[in-house]
Amino acid sequence: MKAKLKLIAGFVLLETIDIIPLPITTLVAVYIVWKKPLWFKNLVLELYQVDEPKAKERDDKSLN
Repeated sequence: MKAKLKLIAGFVLLETIDIIPLPITTLVAVYIVWKKPLWFKNLVLELYQVDEPKAKERDDKSLN
């Protein structure tokens, strides 16, 4: 499952659960800030991962 889909599914689940008067989304955010779990870092890195162009493509673009 791609990172974007995981995050969207997680947000939908949190917002569905957050209907009850407990601030679950806030508690999850506090947990992430406080504990800095590795799974969250990996998810963010996967989401923002940029594929580097190959060396030849990079050289061709720099010539233009």
